[in-house]
Amino acid sequence: MVVAVAISPPVDARADATLAAHMVQHVTLTMVAAPLLAAGVRRRPRVHPLLAWLVFAATGWLVHFTPLFETATENIPVHVFEHALLLGGAVLFWVQVVTTESRLSYPLRLLYLAVAMPQNTFLALAIFSSRDVLYPHYGSVPDALADQRLAGGIMWVAGDLVLLAAVLVVAAAWARHEEQQTRLSEEEADRRPSPRTAG
Repeated sequence: MVVAVAISPPVDARADATLAAHMVQHVTLTMVAAPLLAAGVRRRPRVHPLLAWLVFAATGWLVHFTPLFETATENIPVHVFEHALLLGGAVLFWVQVVTTESRLSYPLRLLYLAVAMPQNTFLALAIFSSRDVLYPHYGSVPDALADQRLAGGIMWVAGDLVLLAAVLVVAAAWARHEEQQTRLSEEEADRRPSPRTAG
């Protein structure tokens, strides 16, 4: 549903008109749709979490700092490929932490998400702080640099907020897990015969 809304014709038309709207589209795919899709994955892909993290990070730079982005604004099949690349890399990233079969311990899940935040920030700031229009397609937009700064700000704030929320959710899940393990240990200890009754 989220994917359908993100790539719907009205949203696509707006994304074609301003970079900020295009960035909302990308953030929706990678930070909203992807974790929801990852949560529904029944079998975790056999990909090492480090590789999944690197693919996710590299995809963001590849899409936004190569000719792929500009080509996608002018070519529908390439635009579809761009969105598939972003969504696929993001699902691979999120599936490492949101599935019950994750090979990562809770502390490693927190680290995995925490180090993604500065990476997202650096990418967003590279767009936000550029003094040149990065994408000629949006060069004719009134105050194109302001539009570009807004796009970078959207990636920065929205992306980091989602990752921070994920960190808090994983931390809460870890706390619940520890409480459950403590309770199970106490129940197991209660079932064992005491030294006095054993003899």
